[in-house]
Amino acid sequence: MKKVSVITTFYNAENFITYAINSVLRQKTDNKFVIEYILVNDCSTDNSLNIVNNIINENIALKNIEIKLFTPESNLGCGGARKYGIDQATGDYFMFLDADDYYFNNDFICRALNTIIKEKADIVEYGVLFNEPSGKQIRMKVDSRKIFTNWHESVYWMFKNNTIKFNVWSKIYTKEIVHSFPYDTTREYEDIRTIPIWVKNANKVIVEPTIEINYRATEKSIIRNNGLQTRIGTITAMTEICEVFKDDINIVTALYGRAMIDLCAVLENKSSLNEGFNEMSKLNTKLLSYIYPNTYKDKTYNLPEINN
Repeated sequence: MKKVSVITTFYNAENFITYAINSVLRQKTDNKFVIEYILVNDCSTDNSLNIVNNIINENIALKNIEIKLFTPESNLGCGGARKYGIDQATGDYFMFLDADDYYFNNDFICRALNTIIKEKADIVEYGVLFNEPSGKQIRMKVDSRKIFTNWHESVYWMFKNNTIKFNVWSKIYTKEIVHSFPYDTTREYEDIRTIPIWVKNANKVIVEPTIEINYRATEKSIIRNNGLQTRIGTITAMTEICEVFKDDINIVTALYGRAMIDLCAVLENKSSLNEGFNEMSKLNTKLLSYIYPNTYKDKTYNLPEINN
């Protein structure tokens, strides 16, 4: 019988964790597969752990859903906690659900599993309802089903227009993909350092047009309370992974265009002395060295050194 490992990490999530857990525990398995629900308590200091323990005790007899709770010795941050969860999981397929999000439909995991098996895919992605703290909602999904069987194409469209999203939690993966590259343990922008590599390692990626996940952009999120830092962090993360794609000029160009969007946001009404300009300069140097390996230093000036 197939096993799907669902991983939820939480840190001080007492206001939302119940919604996330219950959306997994109500999933239908139809006795055709089992769910291994991995919960990682990243050393919470609020009432989250008590809430989780109470839910586990109330659902200990659930059929085909096994709940496993882990607490690392120290706070690992989002990336570290996810990797910790991956290391504990034993599933054939992997899904991730943040503590402040939840699945809309109780047959979602079943349908996702059926799709990835039937289509012989490595990754299947679904749409998201994005909830701003202001109450504004954004439907983030493709207009029609997309199928990618060439990693050059899938990574290109990931950088080009977000056809495939950077986030880890809107997808189902085979265990081979999850174990093909270690999940990044950096505390911020860990998805950007991981998901493009997983997509590159996939032979087939499908993007479905249905919305299945409710995403809450909480007030504590770095995206919400420090937009400048988010843009700079995105550029920095792209600089760290861009070498993986240096032999595909189309991807390099798309990555550059994506980074320029972030740079424009950083530099709006600011001077070139802004921190974001320095981060973009590092990326600019790397990308130009891929496109013009022998003459890139002639294309610009005051370039930072590249660490070979």
